[in-house]
Amino acid sequence: MHRVLPGSILAGLLSLAAVAGCARSASVRAAEAGRFDELRRSLNDELRRGALDSHEARSIARAVAEGEIARATPPSGVERLRELRTCARPLEDALAERAEGSGGMATAAAMILLEAGLTEPAGVKRYATDAAAGRNPGKDAALRALQTRALVTAEDGALRRARMLDGDQEVRASALRAASAAADPNDRGALLEAARLDPYPLARTLAIRAAGALGGREIVLALRDIWILADEPGREAIAEAWAAPRAIDAGGRAQLLWATSTQRGAPAIAAARALARAGGDGAGEAAAVLINALRTSQSRDRIYAILSVPLEDAAARAALLEAQRDADDAVAFAAHARYVDAPPRVVAARERAAAVAWLMRLASGTSTRAVLARGVLARAGVRAAVPLLERDLRSQEIPVREAAGTGLVELGEIPRAALLLADAEPQVRTSVACAILGAS
Repeated sequence: MHRVLPGSILAGLLSLAAVAGCARSASVRAAEAGRFDELRRSLNDELRRGALDSHEARSIARAVAEGEIARATPPSGVERLRELRTCARPLEDALAERAEGSGGMATAAAMILLEAGLTEPAGVKRYATDAAAGRNPGKDAALRALQTRALVTAEDGALRRARMLDGDQEVRASALRAASAAADPNDRGALLEAARLDPYPLARTLAIRAAGALGGREIVLALRDIWILADEPGREAIAEAWAAPRAIDAGGRAQLLWATSTQRGAPAIAAARALARAGGDGAGEAAAVLINALRTSQSRDRIYAILSVPLEDAAARAALLEAQRDADDAVAFAAHARYVDAPPRVVAARERAAAVAWLMRLASGTSTRAVLARGVLARAGVRAAVPLLERDLRSQEIPVREAAGTGLVELGEIPRAALLLADAEPQVRTSVACAILGAS
């Protein structure tokens, strides 16, 4: 039953609502309406007057992101929504409202809410059933993928396993993600079959990870058989699976030791990385494998080893310092970046300062690696990179502007990053809006 408010109270509430509406800045109103030329002028004016603070920037970022959700249309709109997955929680209401509609955009919004843990699988299954009414669900792969992603209980097992064989690769991927959440031992055979035979590389990787999470000696040995025919990414996934909590002590450690001692290239590095991170027996041998790869492999694998080597190991730190002087620019860059990213307790302050100085010199340029250097410095909290990132706000290159916006947010310069909320490119607007909302 609806209650009727007394006239005086109702008038007061309406007055407060009017005040709140008037309190919204011109920038927020322009963002809500999608008037980006007007928003750009307003942002520049507010920043010049010192009126654009972090709170206001977050309000504008929310309005921009919610507007993108509301205005998104197929076919590009689905990808636009997916760009906002990393900030689904602060946008929950807007996504829920879009999910209440119909068609592909509603399905995409509902999938984002489910994968962000903002809605219950049981509700999603009911939603998918209702949405399929009047449609041919067999032809609606996106809706079938949504329903499949919600099949996370033991009771869903038969349908989940059937969907692992679906003709649509995204439906199969959803079934494998659901299997990871379900952790149902009855999925073991279907997961291993998908890991062997699915033609979609992502599905094979998802199946390997889900199997590794189940663990047990049978899966560990089956993954050894799959290793023989697997491609390089598959072998790297298997190494990670052998290190999973339920696999490493069920024979996974022995398999990782075998891989580090007999294999070459990225798979061996992946196995050594997993073993070093797990600790215990074999961790020392794994660190030695990584140090050797850092010094002797081809450039790509050396960089992988640089990113994997344990910095707690004194010999590993010495190898990284050596790599900073390498003639291969990509190797030297990776070694310096690893030192800058490292926790202060792990590397000497003097050595980290030298790495920062090296990256700052590189970051002042215009090459792709200079852009990457500015990103490393921003993530490490090096405020000297702020002027360089501000320069990038005016770049003609979309990735450069996007990186500049997220870098400024990481350095706490949210009002300056907010200028990109009016960018002509939707990808830049959504990326920076998500970064700002995440920073709050």
